[in-house]
Amino acid sequence: MKRYISMLLLTIVCFLLQTSVFPHLKLTNVMPNLLVVITSAAGFMYGRKLGLFTGFFCGAFIDLLYSSVVGVSIFIYVLIGYCNGMINKLYFKDDLAIPLFALAISDLAYGFLYYVCYFLMRGRLEILVYLIQVMIPEMIYTTVIGIFIYKFMHWLEEKMYPEQEIPLGKGEAEKQDTYHVV
Repeated sequence: MKRYISMLLLTIVCFLLQTSVFPHLKLTNVMPNLLVVITSAAGFMYGRKLGLFTGFFCGAFIDLLYSSVVGVSIFIYVLIGYCNGMINKLYFKDDLAIPLFALAISDLAYGFLYYVCYFLMRGRLEILVYLIQVMIPEMIYTTVIGIFIYKFMHWLEEKMYPEQEIPLGKGEAEKQDTYHVV
């Protein structure tokens, strides 16, 4: 339950940062998508359920404040959280390559689905222009910012849930001495 509350609070903080601070930090007319970062990281670090939970609230904040149609952003973020939760088995604390690759793919998927739902349905067929001018620069910017957010989430995880050593019983310690891994 603590993870759900902490992810909700982190979602609120990232939403506020994305809507108030990062519009002033645009590079090449794009800004990083912090909500994709935490949705992807939540799914990747904690699994499908927390990815769905985080994706739902990220999409709900965007839909309720900025969209005329409620549900499109919820669908996109929930899909990203769920898909990243499916590859939760590949999660290792020290490895940054796989989560950052998953984040980059998630941001591209977000950009593509956003294009399909908001532009393609209205007859705008310039996907290459949107890909080159918006999707790829946003993916790069989001991935770079995602490194810091991902590290912060690891730090928060270690502070909230410190690893505890489990003492070995007497019989288990003797078995460990008799079997050697080559």
